[in-house]
Amino acid sequence: MTKSGDNNWITQLPDDAYASQLSIPGTHDAATGDGTVFSLGKTQSLSLQEQWDMGIRAFDLRPCYKKVRKGLFKYENELHIYHGIVETKTSFRKAVQVLSDNLAANPGEFAIIIMRFENDSPLYNKRDVWNSLMSSFLTSSDFPSERRIDFRPDLTVGELRGKILVLSRDAYASTPSTGAFVSGWSHSESGTTSAVISGKNASATLQLQDYYSVGNKEGKIASILNFADLAAGAEPGVWTINHTSGYVGKIGSDLSIKQNAENNNIALYNYLTGSSKPCGGTGIILLDHAGIHSSGPFDIYGDLLPQAVIDNNFAFPLRLKGE
Repeated sequence: MTKSGDNNWITQLPDDAYASQLSIPGTHDAATGDGTVFSLGKTQSLSLQEQWDMGIRAFDLRPCYKKVRKGLFKYENELHIYHGIVETKTSFRKAVQVLSDNLAANPGEFAIIIMRFENDSPLYNKRDVWNSLMSSFLTSSDFPSERRIDFRPDLTVGELRGKILVLSRDAYASTPSTGAFVSGWSHSESGTTSAVISGKNASATLQLQDYYSVGNKEGKIASILNFADLAAGAEPGVWTINHTSGYVGKIGSDLSIKQNAENNNIALYNYLTGSSKPCGGTGIILLDHAGIHSSGPFDIYGDLLPQAVIDNNFAFPLRLKGE
């Protein structure tokens, strides 16, 4: 059920603010909060709707496809969200519908989808099938034309209001139907400052940290804070995606995901609420278990960190286009 005004923080921002300069809380493998098969692979505890209500505006979604029964003897391929080989209980169409309905009720907001082809399934891993399904979906009524927007490095808040900006890590066509393609994705401990976001007619530098199989706890925290500094000092038009998400060690179990969240979410929260933080945006912050303060022995800070990211937008003057 959509609601108006619970945490419409983007609505309060000036139209001319550069989107690349904002601090945007987001969720890693966002749809796992709506449920997964046997509750495996869950990185979120809240549903997509609950995430929206608390102010999350960037959503990491991993559509694969599967055969869905459409009649007595008729089956069709349909985009469905997975986490690795684990099937969630959410179709891509349903996830987009949740965001679109919320934007209809809250037109001063916008949403960002960061997606990739989750091709780990041995049954549904044909790239040409996914390309065709995604190309068709993004130009269909299931992704309404009023939600589409082409990427530019200098997009402003006003231009994005009511829109869903799609950043696809996998190219489903020669040019994006909406949004942009992302190339140069890295999982290294040090991240990268040379990834690229490519729209139909313009491209931007992407500063990216997604070190997810964390063998070095201190290295992960240092990288998160480094990319927070890089985001704060970036010129308009340079975008940043910074993950606190991941898991400790080599296996992404429930405990290792929560241990990693405790390590990193607290570190970034302290950075953002401390006296030495720089005066600038964080870019997009993707975290695990948004909305959850603690789980068992772990203090996750999934409630406090997203709000600290949101509050950072009001802690300093935003850079405006034309100034």
